[in-house]
Amino acid sequence: MIRPNLVVALGALVVLGLLSGCGEAPAPSDEAAPAPRDISTSVWSVDLIRTLPGQQAEYLRNIEANWAGARRIAQDRQVVLSYRALAAPPDSARGWDVLLMTEYADSTTWADREEIFASIFASPEYVRVPTARPSSELRAFVAGGVVMEARVDVPADRSDP
Repeated sequence: MIRPNLVVALGALVVLGLLSGCGEAPAPSDEAAPAPRDISTSVWSVDLIRTLPGQQAEYLRNIEANWAGARRIAQDRQVVLSYRALAAPPDSARGWDVLLMTEYADSTTWADREEIFASIFASPEYVRVPTARPSSELRAFVAGGVVMEARVDVPADRSDP
């Protein structure tokens, strides 16, 4: 049995382990999304964001209003399996304070994400919520990447510690 919370936690730990301490955005890469192990393997897109001083609350309101709204529609269309916006206390030593994660059904869906979201933004379902300032004025992109879901089978009879 696979425990979904364990999968998300492991995926986030892998990403954080790879990207923690990154103060600069990585150099652009010509790498494509990793090839899936099998068609049922989901793909996570992860972005580490540093909000500008005093702007985290407004940035998170923008994320809830528009970023999450588009993902709810994508989830209804079954192209996004799940999404998370996680916030940590602003900390200049860490270099980021918001983690945005989107789980796509597979690498093909991830590769088509720009077209998918373009169709969502053009649809009558999506209503852009006006915000005081665009998100781009409230944050800096620190790092991002694509990771495959780490599947860990935990015996069903094993109790949690």
